Amino acid sequence: MRAVHDAARLALGPDWPTTRWQHLYKAAQEFYKLNGRLPTVSDGENEQKLATWLHTQRIMHRGGDLPAIKVTLMDMIPDWVGTTWQTTLDDRWRQRLDELVAFVDEAEHMPRWSRHSSEHEHALGVWLHTQHQWRAEGRLLEWRLAALDEAVPGWHSFT
Repeated sequence: MRAVHDAARLALGPDWPTTRWQHLYKAAQEFYKLNGRLPTVSDGENEQKLATWLHTQRIMHRGGDLPAIKVTLMDMIPDWVGTTWQTTLDDRWRQRLDELVAFVDEAEHMPRWSRHSSEHEHALGVWLHTQHQWRAEGRLLEWRLAALDEAVPGWHSFT
């Protein structure tokens, strides 16, 4: 019987979803149907497991490593590629950039994280300092670097 099973598995090909993958896929689909959203890591253990599995599928998809059959199946789950979490982070980043532009327009100088005149200036100064660090380390996303350069020319030092 094992030989028959192994032969059938080989006939499906190496990209065919495993039984475990199919169970997690069905659980993610069912979760979406019941909750109207994708699972997140901030809730119960089972939801965290599904959120982690979805994250892994996204990483594989972005890297071109998710087989076409799995992509086809995953596309049946609404918004599985885009993460609410990442969208939220990007929206917060854009909001902080808008605050930076408004501050620079009003104060006519960059916000300071040290010797600041307000907590708002301090928060913007820390945020801008973080952008400097990420740029220097090559971790600042290209679209963010371009947005900063366009919105606040001269925002970074040239060291």
